[in-house]
Amino acid sequence: MENTLDNEAGPAIDVKWLADRCSALQVDLPRLSKQIVFELEKTVGGNDDPNAGESAEIVIERLFEAFGAGAPVWHSVPVPSALPLIALLPGVGCRIVCAVTDQGRWLVEGTEGTSYLDSFPAKSRYAQLPSSADTTGDVSVRRLFIDEILKHKRVFVMATGASVVCNILALASSLYSMQIYDRVIPTHGLETLTTLTVGVFIAMLLELIIRKSRSLILEDGIKEMDHELSHKVFRRLLSIRMDQLPGSVGTLAAQVRSYETIRSFATTATMFAFNDAPFALLFLTVIVSIAGTQVAMVVLVFFTLAMAIGFMSKAKIAHHTKNGVAGSNRKVGLLVEVVEGAESLKASGMGWQLLSRWDHLSRKVIDDSDKVKRCSETASYLSAMIQQLSYVMLVCAGAYIASTSTDLTTGGIIACSILSGRVLAPVGMLPGLIVQWGHAKASLDELEKVFKLELDNHDVDRPIHSVTVQGRYFLEDLQFSYRGRREALTVKRLVIERGEKIGIIGPIGGGKSTMLKLLAGLYKPQSGHVLLDGLDLQQISRPHLSDSIGYLPQHVHLFGGTLRYNLLLGNPRASDEELLMVCHLTGLIVIVNNNPKGLDMEIAEGGGGVSGGQKQLIGITRMILSKPDLWLLDEPTASLDDSHEQRVIVALAQQVKAEQTFVLVTHKPKLLALVQRILVFSQGELVMDGPRDAVLEKLSNNSSNQAGQGAE
Repeated sequence: MENTLDNEAGPAIDVKWLADRCSALQVDLPRLSKQIVFELEKTVGGNDDPNAGESAEIVIERLFEAFGAGAPVWHSVPVPSALPLIALLPGVGCRIVCAVTDQGRWLVEGTEGTSYLDSFPAKSRYAQLPSSADTTGDVSVRRLFIDEILKHKRVFVMATGASVVCNILALASSLYSMQIYDRVIPTHGLETLTTLTVGVFIAMLLELIIRKSRSLILEDGIKEMDHELSHKVFRRLLSIRMDQLPGSVGTLAAQVRSYETIRSFATTATMFAFNDAPFALLFLTVIVSIAGTQVAMVVLVFFTLAMAIGFMSKAKIAHHTKNGVAGSNRKVGLLVEVVEGAESLKASGMGWQLLSRWDHLSRKVIDDSDKVKRCSETASYLSAMIQQLSYVMLVCAGAYIASTSTDLTTGGIIACSILSGRVLAPVGMLPGLIVQWGHAKASLDELEKVFKLELDNHDVDRPIHSVTVQGRYFLEDLQFSYRGRREALTVKRLVIERGEKIGIIGPIGGGKSTMLKLLAGLYKPQSGHVLLDGLDLQQISRPHLSDSIGYLPQHVHLFGGTLRYNLLLGNPRASDEELLMVCHLTGLIVIVNNNPKGLDMEIAEGGGGVSGGQKQLIGITRMILSKPDLWLLDEPTASLDDSHEQRVIVALAQQVKAEQTFVLVTHKPKLLALVQRILVFSQGELVMDGPRDAVLEKLSNNSSNQAGQGAE
C-alpha cells in the first residue's frame, strides 16, 4: 500500500465506477441503468481538473438525484463517524474514503484499487454516500408533499419572518392617518406633517423591498421543490409494474400531472396559514388598543361571519371540483385515444361516436366548473358585502363612542377603519383558497390512485442487483390473469435450461405474449413462481433485469428524436462503427441511406411517419446493439417482407451465443429454424412441449387428421 496518491490522467470522476460502488456500499440504493450512467458521464465532459470543484460537485449532485437521494452535503473535513465518504481531492480526482485506522491513516478507494493516505490535499471536499429517498416504496402522496415542505421549511421560515416585518410596517399608514387627524390638523403642525409623511414613505418603501425579497425567496424555494417533486412523481411512474398500468394512458398522464395543482395549493395554503391569517389577530389587537373592545367586537363578529360563510361553501366546492377533475382526466384520455387511433377513425368513420363521447364529457366538465364558479362567486360576493358592512358598523360604533365620550378620536376611527380592512383581507382570500383546495384535494385523490399501484420489486426492500444472468428459468404452479378478466395463463411446471433456444407458438389469444412478459419480469403472477437462475424475478432489481434481458415487444415503440437516439437507447456507449455494422446486419442501413439525414433522421413521438416494418427493424437493431445476456422476442418479423425477414434470421443466428437462452414467439415457420424446442400454448395453457421437429410433426399429423375427419 502507498502512502500517497498519484495524479491520474483522464476525467476527475469515473461515473460508472462511482455509481457501482455506491450501490454496492449502500444496499438500499438501486443499480443505475446503462442509459442513466451514460447521461451522467456526458456531464463530466472529459474535465480532468478536479480543482474545478463546481463541475465535479454538479456531477455528484446529479448522481445523487439519479439515486433518488437528497442533495449531497459537502464538508471541508472528513468525519470518521460518517464513513464511507465521497471525496473530491484536488490534483487527484474522486475517491471513496472507506475507513480510518487507529493510527489516523485513511483507507481510500479509487478505480485503480485501495491505498492508505496520511493526509488529504488542501481544499478537499467530502460528502456522505447517498441514501435512498423512498419514493418507490409504500409512501403516500400526502407524505411526499409534507416531507418536501418540511425539507424546505427554512424558505417558509424566512418568508414568515419577512411577513412579520411587512405587517408591522403596514401599521404605519393607519397610525399616520390617526396622527394627522388628531394632532397635525388641530395644531396646524406642518413640520410634524412633513416628518410623518417622510416616515410613512420610508415605511412603505421598506415594505415594498421586503415583499419583493419574500417573493424571490419563495420563488427560488418553490422552484427547487417543484423540480424535486416532479422528479419523484415521474420516478414513481417509471417504477410501476406493467401489469398495474391502467388502460387509459391519457387519464394516467393527467393523474400524474395533477401534482402541479397540489404543489401550488400546498405553497399558497402554507403562506396563508403562517403569514397572512395570524396577523389578522395582530391588527385586531391594535384596534382594541386604539378604540377599545366594543369597536373591536364589531370587526371580530364580521370576521367570524365571513369565515363561517367561506367554510359552509367548502363541501359543495369539493364535490363539484372532484367531479370536474375526474371528467377532465377522462377528456385527456379520450383525446390521446383519438390522436393515437386517428387512422382507424378516418378509415372506419367512427369519429362521430367519439365526438358524441367528447361532447358528453365536455358538458359534464363545464357544468361542474360552473357549479364551482357559482359557489365561489357567491362566497366572494358575501365576503365583500360583509367587509362593507363591517366598515359601516365600525364607523357607526366609533362615531357613537366619540360623540358620547372622549375615549375615541376622529383619527382613531379612521385608523381603525383602515385596520379593519387588513383584518378582513385574509377572509377575502378564503373563497379562492377553498376553490384551490377543492382542485388540490381532487388531484390528490387521483394521484393517490397512481401511488397505490404496485411497483417493480413490490414488497422487496432490497432487490438483488449484483448477480450475473445465466438464463435458466423454472416456472411452477403459475397463474396469471389481467385485471377484470378471466384467467389468461396457467403453467403447472416448466424448465428452460441455460442456452436453450425455445419457440413459442399457438393460436391468437393463447397466452404466448403474456408468457414472454412474465419471463421478462414485466408482469407478476397472481400465484406460483417465475425463477431465473434460482431467484424469483421479483427479487431481482428491475434496472438489472433491463440491462441483462433483451425483450422485444410485439409492437415496437419509438420515441420522439432522431433514429440514432432511438437506436442507442439500448446501449448508449455504442460507437458509430458498431451502429453501422448492426444496421448492415439487419438491413436497417437501407433506411439510413435513403434519408438525407441518415442516422439523424427525425422520428415523431410514438414513431409517427415510420412504417410498422421499419419500427420492427429499428427495434431488432436496438436489441442487438444492447448485447443482452438473455433474448426474449415477440413476433420480431411480423411486419417484415421476406428479404428483410431472412436478414434478421441470419443476424439473430450470428448474434445469439450458444450459451445464451433464446425465447421466440412467432407465427412464421421460417423463424423456427432458430430454435430446437417448441412450446405450444392454447387457451392460456401449455398443451405441448418437445423438440422442434417432433412437435411440428405432431401438429402436422393432428391437422391432417382433423382435415380428414372434416372431409368425411
